[in-house]
Amino acid sequence: MSTGSRVLIVVLGVVLFTIIFELVRRRKFREEHSLLWFVVSVCIISGAFLDNIVNRMATFLGVGYPPIIVLVILTVLLILSLMYFSIIISDLKGKIKELNQKIAFLEYEIKNPHKESK
Repeated sequence: MSTGSRVLIVVLGVVLFTIIFELVRRRKFREEHSLLWFVVSVCIISGAFLDNIVNRMATFLGVGYPPIIVLVILTVLLILSLMYFSIIISDLKGKIKELNQKIAFLEYEIKNPHKESK
């Protein structure tokens, strides 16, 4: 890997790290969700210096074009992160539904104060 491409990858990783840090600082991104993206940015930065490991993995696995290993790993990580955020969205959707039901029940009690609820 050329020095220019290493510098570009490091700069992209640092920019991603800085953006995530700034979003957390401005409270637009929660800390528990930002941890995954901090790890991704550190992996990007370290990926600029791990081309020897990728070449050894490609030789071990019999892959002729080593960057494919990186693309496969990134694809798997993206799928896992999508699953993680889908789980969070599903959980939030359930909580919103429960809150809507509680609000509807409270509105019913406010509009009908004489009727007792069970």
